[in-house]
Amino acid sequence: MLRGTAEAAAAGVAAGPAVSAIAAPADEAGDPAALRLDEAQFTALYHRLARPLRAYLRRLTSDAGAADDLLQETFYRFLRAELPALDDRQVDAYLYRTASRLAQDGWRRAARERRREGAAPPAAQTPPRDAALARDVERAMADLKPRERALLWLAHVEGRDHREVAEVLGVAEASVKVLLFRARRRLAAALERRGFPLEDRA
Repeated sequence: MLRGTAEAAAAGVAAGPAVSAIAAPADEAGDPAALRLDEAQFTALYHRLARPLRAYLRRLTSDAGAADDLLQETFYRFLRAELPALDDRQVDAYLYRTASRLAQDGWRRAARERRREGAAPPAAQTPPRDAALARDVERAMADLKPRERALLWLAHVEGRDHREVAEVLGVAEASVKVLLFRARRRLAAALERRGFPLEDRA
């Protein structure tokens, strides 16, 4: 039933009321501050976050099909979770954190399978583009570790601040600046290997 609700939203059900600090009245178990969404509220949430979450997962996995599967699993887990009342920022952080963990779990499983089979990592699936730089940026991103891809995407594509990045990835806010610096350096090095030297590596 819950998965059906997620799939219905994915099929394009009309958006309903926004989700903001939703806390239903106390239920039979006496929980006065649980996060509960009706179908219209969940659909509104899905319409607000599905596209950016899919793009984020696509960047982490380099696989459009895997990104779609992980997107559905992320929302399914959100629906099943027993959560306290959350505001929009906390809901966003929870969904991105869940998506990040699912992507990293998949990456680790694939790495274990490759080690067992003695296979090389698969080449990143890169869509056709006209610009050589765009192709090489995508391939260079695929060379990074999943957390490095997530850091760069959240900070530089979605424009999230260090506190939000820390919440999504489950790291200390004070460490985000250093982690981003290292991720940028690794991306610059990967681009240089592909013939795109960057003058400023700081």
